[in-house]
Amino acid sequence: MAKHRGDLLAAFRLMRPRQWPILSVQLGVGIVTAGMLTTDGPTTVDAATAWPILGTWPTLVAALPTLVAAWLAWVVLLNGGTLAFNSAYDRDTEPVAYLTTPPLPPRWLSGFALIWMAVGVVVGWTRVSPAFGLLTASCVVLSLLYSHPATRWKARPGFDLAVNMAGYGAGTTLAGLLAGLAAVTGATVDGAGALPAAAVSSAATVLPAATWWLVGGFALLFGSFYPLTQLYQLEEDRRRGDRTLATALGIDRSLRLALMLGLAATVCLLAVAWPLAAAWPLALALTAWLGNIAWWLSRWRRGRETDHEHGMYRALVLWAVVDVALLGSLYLALRG
Repeated sequence: MAKHRGDLLAAFRLMRPRQWPILSVQLGVGIVTAGMLTTDGPTTVDAATAWPILGTWPTLVAALPTLVAAWLAWVVLLNGGTLAFNSAYDRDTEPVAYLTTPPLPPRWLSGFALIWMAVGVVVGWTRVSPAFGLLTASCVVLSLLYSHPATRWKARPGFDLAVNMAGYGAGTTLAGLLAGLAAVTGATVDGAGALPAAAVSSAATVLPAATWWLVGGFALLFGSFYPLTQLYQLEEDRRRGDRTLATALGIDRSLRLALMLGLAATVCLLAVAWPLAAAWPLALALTAWLGNIAWWLSRWRRGRETDHEHGMYRALVLWAVVDVALLGSLYLALRG
């Protein structure tokens, strides 16, 4: 019995719940932004109806089941299953992201993780929307390609970067947008509360152009972040023979790639907010993101190996700042 409890606890820890709040914030950015960008631009949406789900208690209550299902499907089932599936094959002994002392994976972990992710697809498809379920299923396929020994894209430089940009960066943002739209239309269909006709009509349409700049921007921002997650594991990856992006490029070129992708992300994200004359919070946050990488690049040779781990967690904080600043810029545009 004690062994079973230990295996279950190990499986739960390998799902890395410490990451869930971070991913939840990014999913929430998509959800809230869906209400702000349901037309050709925030300036065409009245501030009072920008996010109709939050407008009245009846509409909020009606939206909650959809939003909770989206969170469960994407953050707990898909993301938790993805990380557990990866750990089942990596069998890490050194610190990994969000887990300083990885436990020994149970023998059944890979099969359990696959079922866990499949449940996420079902929940997303049936309780959020078919589009959300299809996106979740696509990311399950990416997870298999990334971690399974038969393909192991995580050990193929460039493939690992592309998978993470598509899954974590673009996928999480797009999942939030789809969940937000499903919540708006779901609250309307259920008849809980009176939503403005214009907001309902726009929420039922396809995602506007501005949201695709947003999705692309966060894909590139995660591309900028991804090399930073590998630098403090560089020596272990080399010992194990894993050819990751960081082992292929080395520290200097990995940081330069992170800086270039960060610049590209800045262009895309500011393309959403700049025309609204309220982009300064987002511009400041993105400047801090780029400044952190530039500072890291200028002094990594004089630092210690543990500085790379600290730098990764510092970048995580700055990611949260970018999220808040983006919403702040859109809110200021709406209020203006």
